[in-house]
Formats: sequence, structure tokens, C-alpha cells
Amino acid sequence: MFNTADAIPRADISTLLMEAVGQENQYVGQYVFPIYPSVVENGRYPKFKKDGGRLLDAAGGSQTNGFTKRNDTGTYNETERKFEWDSFQTEEYGLEERVDDTVARRMENYFDAEMITGKMVMNELMLDYEIECAAQLLNINNVESNNFCGTVWSSVTTSDCPADINTAIETMTLRGEAPTDMVLSLKLWNFMRRSTKLQTYLFGTLNTNVGGSMMTTEAVAQAFGLNNVWIARKSYAARKRGVSTLSLTPVWGETYVALGKFGEGDFMNGGFGRTIIWDADSPGGLFTSESYRAEARRGNILRVRSNRILKRISPAAAHLINVNATS
Repeated sequence: MFNTADAIPRADISTLLMEAVGQENQYVGQYVFPIYPSVVENGRYPKFKKDGGRLLDAAGGSQTNGFTKRNDTGTYNETERKFEWDSFQTEEYGLEERVDDTVARRMENYFDAEMITGKMVMNELMLDYEIECAAQLLNINNVESNNFCGTVWSSVTTSDCPADINTAIETMTLRGEAPTDMVLSLKLWNFMRRSTKLQTYLFGTLNTNVGGSMMTTEAVAQAFGLNNVWIARKSYAARKRGVSTLSLTPVWGETYVALGKFGEGDFMNGGFGRTIIWDADSPGGLFTSESYRAEARRGNILRVRSNRILKRISPAAAHLINVNATS
């Protein structure tokens, strides 16, 4: 019998099969903590908060009416405010992997060993960063407010997703932080898009009764006055090295839907946080790739590193909805 595999010389099969291709497109951490390059590795900066800075106070606060009216003597009443100091300190993260000369030559007909190895090391560092971002945001101790859902998100017919989301938006807006983004895991997104009440909220009762419409992130964002709905799809293997059993866990969990204002650039633009990069040591963005020769071991060492800190600059700019509990 003719065997096609036998008909093709092995050296001519210049290809590589790799699982989990495209996982680098599943990360959302940099949207929550945008990159902010710093010329120094540590520093401090002044910070006006709502209380001491009187940022939401009516002019004169508890003073008598007419506090802002010019006095009969021609003078004006004087207000005052205070600022606090905050600080940051970057830390270095990194990972190396050796590409053996023999392995590189043996595989050269199939793939570029150094390029593929560098990509996989980068993915490990990106996953480490993603887990850190999720842990920083999805923690009720790191945000100024959170609420339980009205009805647990377990039934698509009874859960009131629109009410829960609007409650969160109202809470944030009252303290001067109108949310611009929503972050939720793929499982919660798939539940939410099947929600009867959300379908009705977006498309109306008549449309829902005849089967509804396809719900998109753009439609949800527009309905709630947001810029983006980020679906956090990334998972990780929750196991120690050397353990063969593969158990996958969603990085962003299945407990919270996060509403936030995720500003970029200068801190004056506001937002929940930044990824502060010490640009002098780690130039070119979040990660820096390097390589060096290890002659004694006959191979090239590939290194990916980052000198950073995830800095929560405004805990008031994020809100968590616990969709698994009502109290």
C-alpha cells in the first residue's frame, strides 16, 4: 500500500506543530494597567484625594450660603486643600532558557529554535504579568467600592445583569469616576450575553420574544455608555513544575465583573493604575529580550525581562460586582 508519509523525505517536512497558538492575543492586563515609562526606578509624587483635596466639595463646604459671593469689602473668601505623597519602586522580573547548539542544528529544517524559544519564554512572562494584573484588580481591598448582585448569576432568565451593572456605574459616577471599561472572564461574558433581561435591555421585549439578537461587546459597551468591554480569556495551568496533570484555571476568575476607568499616560489623566516601567533599564516597552553565548554549555541563552511595578494610582477608579453572592 502506498504511504504518503514514506514518499516524503523527512528532511523536507520543514514545519512545526505547536499547541495553544495565538494565546498572546488573549491578554488584557495592559488595558487595565497601561504602560507608563519612567526615567527613574523609584520616586514619589503629590496626590490630591477627594477628602483632603476637597475635589467633590461644594464651594465653601459646610459654610453658610453665599460663601463664594464677593464680600461688601471687596474681598473674597479663601478656600484651602491638602495633598498627600505617594511613591513607587520598580522590581525586576525575568526568565532565561538555553538553546543547545545540537538541538538547534537538529531542528533547523523544522523551525528556528531560538525564535520559537524566545516566543515561548515571552509567553511565560506575559502570563505571569497577566496573573499579577488580575490579582491587583479583582481584590475588594484594592478598590474603593464593590457590591453584590441582586440575584446570583446562575439563571439566564432571573439574573438582572443590567441592574447590577447600572448600580456599579451609578456608584462610581457619584464619586466622580465615570467608568469607561468593563472586564470579565469568558465564562461570565457567555452567561451575560444569554441573559434574558440584558437582551431585553439592549434590544427590547419584542426582539427578545422572537429569538433576540446576537450580543456583541460593542453593543454592550454602547448600552452602558462605556468605551470597551474586555473579555479576559486567558487561562493557566495551576500546577507545580514536574506535575504531569494539566488543570486549567481562568486567570480572571468567575466571581467578579469589574467596572473601571483605565486611563493612559500622565497620572493627571486619571485611571485605576499604571504599569510603571523603568525605561533606562528596560527600554522598549513592557518586556526586553536579550541573548548571550554560554560557550561552556555549547548554547545560546535567551532572556526576557521586565523592570516594573503595577501601581494602583486611584482605587476609586474601579468597582467590583460579585456575581456569585447577594450579600
